[in-house]
Amino acid sequence: MYHVETVNGIKAMTDDDIFYFQRRAEAEFKLARQATKPEVVAAHRQLAEAYLGRIASAEPIRRAQHA
Repeated sequence: MYHVETVNGIKAMTDDDIFYFQRRAEAEFKLARQATKPEVVAAHRQLAEAYLGRIASAEPIRRAQHA
């Protein structure tokens, strides 16, 4: 589980958490490129997109913190 901060009652990730999810997404995209079976490619892409989705959901909060 990643660390959760609260900003105005909204959960936000730390920079370390965002870096972790970026690395995981990159690793999953790499595994997708290396996979030979379509279902394995799809699974790795789905995981990568899920990691990127977590980052995207934290971005509006991070921008508000630094404004």
